[in-house]
Amino acid sequence: MTIVTTAHMNSIDPSVTRRQKVEQRIASALVSSLLGRGYSLAVAQGGEDEGLATTSKRRILALLGECDEDYLFVYAPAPSHIRTGWVHLVYGNDVIADYSCNLEPEIAPVSAFAETL
Repeated sequence: MTIVTTAHMNSIDPSVTRRQKVEQRIASALVSSLLGRGYSLAVAQGGEDEGLATTSKRRILALLGECDEDYLFVYAPAPSHIRTGWVHLVYGNDVIADYSCNLEPEIAPVSAFAETL
């Protein structure tokens, strides 16, 4: 996710900075949950075309949060690599705004974690 520099943080409302840190934790937990099930993920930033699917958590998190919303497209493990679902992320809202229902087993623990933050 996009990291706000110290210079920028001084001009941002502290509540926004707190919200962004919580969103980063939720997104990180989501990516970990999906990757942990063997999926690969592609990020579509702000409605743009999706990038290549990857299993690199670092790469995925670096792409998330640069726009107001992202889509994570979820691909089945090798050898099929068929798109099996999606997650719609909206920042400044509930983060995980919507998702394909087949991903409920992976999303439920992340939603429970988000409720504790």
